[in-house]
Amino acid sequence: MKIAILSKKGGVGKTPFAFSLAKDLNLYLQSNDNSCIEKIYPNKAKISKIVDNIDNCVYDFGGFSASGVLDIVKNCKFCLIPILPNSNSLIKTFETINELKNINNNIILLATNYRNDKEQEYLVENINKFLSKYQVFYFKSSMIFSNAMMYGRSFTELYNENPLSKNAYKQFFNEYNELLNKIKS
Repeated sequence: MKIAILSKKGGVGKTPFAFSLAKDLNLYLQSNDNSCIEKIYPNKAKISKIVDNIDNCVYDFGGFSASGVLDIVKNCKFCLIPILPNSNSLIKTFETINELKNINNNIILLATNYRNDKEQEYLVENINKFLSKYQVFYFKSSMIFSNAMMYGRSFTELYNENPLSKNAYKQFFNEYNELLNKIKS
């Protein structure tokens, strides 16, 4: 299985999602973008300007300029595109989809980092208006993103740490678990 997480917009949550999915699905992780993944996912993560086209891998692509990216994307089971609740992120999502749709249209949107009902409504309204053909998972802003990167634990591991974490991350994890089930199906 190959999964690509990509966007032309930075700071949307590509790396925390890529890391967590790779760890929870016991897959390799490769990125063309500098990050902490080799440190927090030793022996299974690799950063390289030219990524290797291998099976059982999650790809964290911070843009499409690296050699071989589109060839890898073509063979991915899913292409996940995180999107934030702002117009610049919407524009970059349109650009990303336009570049992908003729290569691999198995696109799933990850609506991330909305902080309140107004921001969620903005995402829902714009996704329904412009991107309604794609499945969407909604992830409210959560410390789980930074905690995954800081402690090298996947979203599932963080959720399962103790009763307090299960309570704090419940809404986020329920949606993430649905995403995992979709990917495994």
